[in-house]
This record gives sequence, C-alpha cells and structure tokens, in this order.
Amino acid sequence: MEGLFVCIEGIDGSGKTTQAKLLIDKIQGSGKKVSLFSYPTHDSRYGKIIREEFLAGKVDMGIEEQFLLYLLDMQSDKKNILESVSKGNIVISERYFISTIAYQSAGSFDYEKAKAVEELMSLPRPDIIFYIDIKPEIAFERKKKQKGKTDRFESAKEYMNKVYNVYEKLYSERYGSKTWIRIDGSKSEQEISNFIFSAIDNYISEDKQKNLE
Repeated sequence: MEGLFVCIEGIDGSGKTTQAKLLIDKIQGSGKKVSLFSYPTHDSRYGKIIREEFLAGKVDMGIEEQFLLYLLDMQSDKKNILESVSKGNIVISERYFISTIAYQSAGSFDYEKAKAVEELMSLPRPDIIFYIDIKPEIAFERKKKQKGKTDRFESAKEYMNKVYNVYEKLYSERYGSKTWIRIDGSKSEQEISNFIFSAIDNYISEDKQKNLE
C-alpha cells in the first residue's frame, strides 16, 4: 500500500514544529506508521553547515550557495522519503523546497529561476501541503518570546514580509503539489492539529474510494 507525503509549511513562527510533533502523536495513536523529515537537517553534512555555521552567523554565503545548499540537504533524503512512502508510511516534512524558494526568492534569487532549478532536482512531490498562514508581525513576536533572540532570517522584519508574499504567490500557483490547504495560523494549536489530522484522514478515505471505483 502506498503511503502519503505531507508537507507543513509557513514562515518562521507559524508553528510548524509544534504541528509536526502533534501530528506524529495523532497518527501513531491511530495505529498508522509515520516518518518525519525536517529541514535543515541536523545530521547531514549540508544541514550541519546550514544550522551550525550559516544560520548561526559564523559564515556568510552568497544567495546561490544558500539556495543550492538547502536543496542538496533535501536531495540527500530523496531515497529515504520515497522508500518510506512506498512502505505505506505517512511521511511528514517540516519545511521542504517551498520554504527554500520562499526564503531565497525573498532575497535576491530570481523567483522563476528558483523554481526551474528546484524542478531539475526532481525532488519527491508532496501529496498535500499544509500552509499555516500567519502574519509576519505575529510570527516575529512568537519567535522572540520562544528564543529571546532570533537568527539572521528571523530578525529581519522587512525580509519576513517579503517571504510571506512569496509564500502567498506559491500558494496561488499551487506550486509543488496539486493540494495546498491554507490554515488560519491564529487558531489554537489544538484546533490546527485537529484540522490537519482530519484533512489527512479525509484524503486517505477519498483515495481509497477512488481505488475501489
């Protein structure tokens, strides 16, 4: 039985990490198998450079270097994602290439070029992209309370507004997946969690019905 590939997206402070954890608990509680991928990774050589050097402010990188490094981090998981889905797992990705396009295009990387380069990588396409929509000013305050300080991306309010605008463009184009689901990020954590789980359950039920027809 084929599994399902789900991506949780949104700007920093939208609650992606929290929702991914809650979703894993719900899926496991329902008796289904689940796998989680999160970007940037903690264990790949690409993820370590991103987290420990670039985002920490220890090194500077050109926009092209940043973009390709993020994509390579995801490319290193390609085989594992495809295998997990083929085994019938519900695969969750907290951030994916949508984030990379949004953040780098909000900088100086050309939007159309970003999509073209990403498509050349042939990364697995999510069945569903859950887009947690929250205004940048609210998200910024959330991150500030959580960390006390923010990394180089989170600290630039004007930049985050640009990121939000690119997310909106990607959503309007339904880029990367036929099924994008917008979620009101101002709702409670539990409301959002219940909505996501219900949407996945409905998607699986509808898919089973189609296969029977």
